[in-house]
Amino acid sequence: MLQYTNGFDNSKMLLKKVNFSSATTAGMFQTSIEADIEKRQGKTFAPAGGRKMTVFLDDLSMPQVNVWGDQPTLELVRQLIESNGFYFLEKDKRGDKKIVENILYVGAMSHPGGGRNDIPDRLKRHFFTFNMTPPSQQSIDNIYGSMLRGRFEDYPALASWVGAITSATIELWLSVKQRMLPTPSKFHYVFNVRNTRTHAHTASTVMCALVLPPHVF
Repeated sequence: MLQYTNGFDNSKMLLKKVNFSSATTAGMFQTSIEADIEKRQGKTFAPAGGRKMTVFLDDLSMPQVNVWGDQPTLELVRQLIESNGFYFLEKDKRGDKKIVENILYVGAMSHPGGGRNDIPDRLKRHFFTFNMTPPSQQSIDNIYGSMLRGRFEDYPALASWVGAITSATIELWLSVKQRMLPTPSKFHYVFNVRNTRTHAHTASTVMCALVLPPHVF
């Protein structure tokens, strides 16, 4: 997603990233959006300079669910997308609608379950949904096994350990991912396939330090 948005022409399209957490309130979200729009005419607001803006809503499912099963923060997101605006919070204008134009919305979230929330269907219906499944264990083994074999192809003594290191790395990652599940209060507990790269790099560095001569390492 961010690789695509990095190609935006800033003279025509702006990018705003909004990272949600269990602590994100409706007021915080509205204030964040209002910080990047300006008055056009009357009660109509839009991004500065006559440009459009794409808002990337990351971890969209993280706002806390209240005792009635609602997510007020996401209801405001839905209102903004659905009716192109929200309401003024200032005392002298409270109750008047603020129209927000020229904004596009893209969201990302983890699969519901295991301590992760879902988002309301009334919000979900406004998005085209793409389900990105993680690669299979065999695919991960092929990717990182190839990386390690390429690094140690000139050192047969180390190359023979590649299979064991790759398997151990994947097993560690799967174990951590299953036991340390994210929750609204521990939303940073997300262990994806990129973490295996760190493990593989650390393991290969230790192997080099233990086996290879200092001038080679």
